[in-house]
Amino acid sequence: MNADTNDAHAAIWFTVAQLCNEDEKKSSVKFSPAFVDALSQVVYSQTETMGVDLEHFAKHAKRAKISVDDVKAELLAAKAEAIKTNAAKPA
Repeated sequence: MNADTNDAHAAIWFTVAQLCNEDEKKSSVKFSPAFVDALSQVVYSQTETMGVDLEHFAKHAKRAKISVDDVKAELLAAKAEAIKTNAAKPA
């Protein structure tokens, strides 16, 4: 891992830990450090995947920059794909 990757992991872990702490204050749920670590890794992996998808989108659209609307479209496309996949599964 390089320094940028470590910084990104640390920032995501810190944010997830803060959100978990806030949730703990509002509810009776307690989050273990292992849970915070695992959730942070899931968030990091999803962020990496979305980044790659958005890079491919930008290359396909022959653009150097993407907009907030592009990100929203990516999120909607991912959600639609998940719905399609789940709908195809037998009940």
